Amino acid sequence: MPADGREAAVGRTVLSTYQNWWAAQVKAYAGADPDGAQVAAYSSGTALSGVLLSLRALHAAKLVMTGQPSLDPVVQSLNLGGATPSVVISDCVDVTGWHQTDPSNGSYHDAPQHLTRYPATAVMRTNGVIWKVFEFNREAGRTC
Repeated sequence: MPADGREAAVGRTVLSTYQNWWAAQVKAYAGADPDGAQVAAYSSGTALSGVLLSLRALHAAKLVMTGQPSLDPVVQSLNLGGATPSVVISDCVDVTGWHQTDPSNGSYHDAPQHLTRYPATAVMRTNGVIWKVFEFNREAGRTC
């Protein structure tokens, strides 16, 4: 990514939006925003629907998420021309310190054999004004 100019500015903006999206998820999954309203401020498309489905499932199981994931996002590619400008972010998501927890007693209920570090990509799109996470794909079965 260039150090200055339009591409650098877009890169900084999308990285900030991506990190804000994750911060909103942490709050939502912790129970502070069970409907995911803040998540919608930073995402749309399959990224948003995926989080909302996960929130419903977590709620139905009477669990919350505690702790914090660790991120290492970088801009992989920018496509600022054409009808649908997009940016792809690659990340190594580390959920070692983020757990499914029973809020009544604090016990962990993480899935057995789940990956604690995985590569992921996020596709960011803009409506011409605001960038949002549109797609989020984690690579199951691979660590980073």
